[in-house]
Amino acid sequence: MDAKRKAIEHMNSDHMDTLIMLCKHFGAVQNPTNVRLDSIDEDGMDIACDQLLVRVAFLKKAEQNGEGFKTAIIDLMSSLDIKEGIAAVSKDMIDFIDSFNSVLISSLNGDHCVCSYAPVVRDNNDFYILISEVSEHFKSIKENSDKISIMFLEDESKAKTVFARKRASFRSKAIFLDDKKESLFSKFESKFKSESAIKMIKNMSDFHIIKIEINKGRFVKGFGAAYDTDGFEIIQRAHGANPHNNKR
Repeated sequence: MDAKRKAIEHMNSDHMDTLIMLCKHFGAVQNPTNVRLDSIDEDGMDIACDQLLVRVAFLKKAEQNGEGFKTAIIDLMSSLDIKEGIAAVSKDMIDFIDSFNSVLISSLNGDHCVCSYAPVVRDNNDFYILISEVSEHFKSIKENSDKISIMFLEDESKAKTVFARKRASFRSKAIFLDDKKESLFSKFESKFKSESAIKMIKNMSDFHIIKIEINKGRFVKGFGAAYDTDGFEIIQRAHGANPHNNKR
């Protein structure tokens, strides 16, 4: 018996609970019936039920043998945390965000976008960034303060797959707080106390502290695990079903 057929028979015989969970997760079917693993290859699995056929992609190509398929399925299940609720997802998102010292920023400068980053501090439901007026993004953030997007993006070296890096992004609004710079700067001194540059920057008049208010956003944990947010509140799983089209 070849490895594919053996894997299919094993999953259908001994791991129906896993197939049902994957069908619910990727197909957004609340109560799938007659679930079965239809096919498997190095890139993923096709899980069939009465309601639809669901393509489930592996995190990376699987070696086409018994252990290879087993490892790919275990890695996939470990990445999903299917059983966790909204509260757990929300905590995961906040913990993920708090692991960063800087944030990616997209802003609008005339007829083109500016991609940049800045040191960041979170204080309850708001962020504060520290930027210089000589930087390219200063002008774009100041002139189009309500057309900003920020993103916290998982490091490539830590990602299980480069095609589904963990990330949290938000539509945002910038508010310049020059009149409160002295009091707010202590937040940066506390977070970046090991950075020698922070003492130098404090005395530079071209640096500004900007409050970033976040609005609608999205938290992506991996393939088939995207959540819509309103600020830090998880609203719902994004998409009603697996949004990806598969070739047959």
